[in-house]
Amino acid sequence: MTLPSLIRHNPGRRVSAFDGMAVTAEVWQEAHEYHRYQQQMHALNGHGTGILVGLEVIAGEPPSQTVYILPGAAIDPGGNLIVVEQPAAYDLGQYRDGPLHMLLTYDESRPQPVNGQYGDNPFFVYTGYNVETVAARPDSPQVEIARILRRAAHGPITNPADFYRPGVNEIDMRFRPLVAPLARSTVLVGVAYLSPMASHGHGQGLLNLARSVSMQPEMRVLVNDAIDLNGDLSEYTLLALVAKDTFNLDDATVRNLAEFIRKGGTLFVEGCHREGGENPSANGSFSLLISALGSRPRNVQRLDGLLAEPFFFAQPPSGYETKSAASLAADGGVVLSTYDYACLWQGDRRNGSAGREEIRAGMEWGHNLLLYAWKRRQEGRRV
Repeated sequence: MTLPSLIRHNPGRRVSAFDGMAVTAEVWQEAHEYHRYQQQMHALNGHGTGILVGLEVIAGEPPSQTVYILPGAAIDPGGNLIVVEQPAAYDLGQYRDGPLHMLLTYDESRPQPVNGQYGDNPFFVYTGYNVETVAARPDSPQVEIARILRRAAHGPITNPADFYRPGVNEIDMRFRPLVAPLARSTVLVGVAYLSPMASHGHGQGLLNLARSVSMQPEMRVLVNDAIDLNGDLSEYTLLALVAKDTFNLDDATVRNLAEFIRKGGTLFVEGCHREGGENPSANGSFSLLISALGSRPRNVQRLDGLLAEPFFFAQPPSGYETKSAASLAADGGVVLSTYDYACLWQGDRRNGSAGREEIRAGMEWGHNLLLYAWKRRQEGRRV
């Protein structure tokens, strides 16, 4: 049943119970059909059709003609909730060559008693799903979970080497309809100053970035300035560590930061070049801290998420520093920058005010950083 069909079948009434009312099977059915109608209408109008979570399709290990559907949930065009509770194997061995669509459809059984025991026992309808592979998608309610350009003679089905450019016999998940959340994700950023600073300008820079990114529909960014690293860090997605001079953190603070990273948090580490000069003395202290955290940052490459999502950069954009060579490295939840983006996010460069395009590029890269941190936090919450 589609949304227009649901609208045409609006019950228009609901059962109002009273003491002593005779509850027949017909009355019971009508009462529950009303609530089912409300649920379907809410699902389609409040969420839409598509995948809510999971349902990734992956190749077998070793690869063969069998693929696996991971647990997840989706809403079909009729407003039905489809749930795959356990990983499910699907054999493509009998299907024709050519472009194939893997479809997930809602299914339910005929009413039946438990263990076949009739009499006065209640009947149950068991909900489930079907998976089918077709050359052309039908008009019936279904949710596409993958596509495969199949050539059996070319070998087994594999995961794509490049998500955006799947090849023959590679699983293509680019066309999966995804349901957007009703509410924007809230990303909480904390700024910590590890050495005395003349101003809290880096916090202001993060606030400017937060306002810019919060204009987008998918993310709301909040910033807490000058936070205590010995406190509860569990609500933070990103921590910006700032210093201009040498510093030393005690073991308890280092352990708290390590736990923050382990649970999916991200550290953004920058020395302040406006106050600390071209090579802030804090850089040595940052190196010791990062080593103590067990991280080994490596230079970020062109196709890494920090340079590719949602904005693509061939190389990191310029920051505040204009005199010395700058670097951007990342590993295990630590992002180390010597560009001093936070001062750029305040509109400054070493040689004067930043131009509009320089600020725009810096803000776009900051969006990449926040998305990178948000993804890490989401993964940490699944562990």
